[in-house]
Amino acid sequence: MATTDHENAGTVALNNYLQNKGRLTSLVWKDEQGGPRHAVVWTSRCMIDGEELGKGTGNKLNVARDAAANVALAALIAMDEASEGDASASNSEPATAT
Repeated sequence: MATTDHENAGTVALNNYLQNKGRLTSLVWKDEQGGPRHAVVWTSRCMIDGEELGKGTGNKLNVARDAAANVALAALIAMDEASEGDASASNSEPATAT
């Protein structure tokens, strides 16, 4: 059965995001297979620079990775927005009273 585009949307979005930031090589997947043969459950951990930023489960490896990628991407975006906010706050000059 062919994989449709939306099934891997999170993984693709994460890869694109990391590539745009020049950090694609920082991505590592830690995958575990569990459950009985007839009801396999995959658990994927998305590691960025050695830190787990996303975890997902699914009945297929790509489903688990996609779920983990969605969580990791949201975390990366939040971290980037926070650091951008910190940078703009430190770059702004304090108001002076006249």
